[in-house]
Amino acid sequence: MAEPDPLLVAGGSAAVIVFMLGVAWVLGFRQRARLDDGVVARLASAEGVRVEATAIDAKGRAAVAKLDGGKLLIAKVMADGVSARVLPLGQARVRLAQHKLSITFGDLGYPSLNMRLENPPAWLAELGGRP
Repeated sequence: MAEPDPLLVAGGSAAVIVFMLGVAWVLGFRQRARLDDGVVARLASAEGVRVEATAIDAKGRAAVAKLDGGKLLIAKVMADGVSARVLPLGQARVRLAQHKLSITFGDLGYPSLNMRLENPPAWLAELGGRP
């Protein structure tokens, strides 16, 4: 049996990839979640706590909220969903320098939060950083 023409194979592969991307686009895989005050409030409410203050990055992809009861809520957009974590203030190390916020956690189970804030709120400075 003769070997297929390599250009024909490459062209067929490219056509299949374009078709698959088109199907994904039609199904809505281009959608992205965004964080805002309402989303953060709903995430906190699901944990049974109330939001006292919120800081959300300009792109709406990451947020940190100070909750009642001495807790923090960390939220990150991941594709079309949101990953959130609630933890006591003592389990997070907060650093704020030159409008860049970095929060690392006491365990390795959740990646650090790094975000840029145009106008960092004063309550973040109280958590250990400096605006």
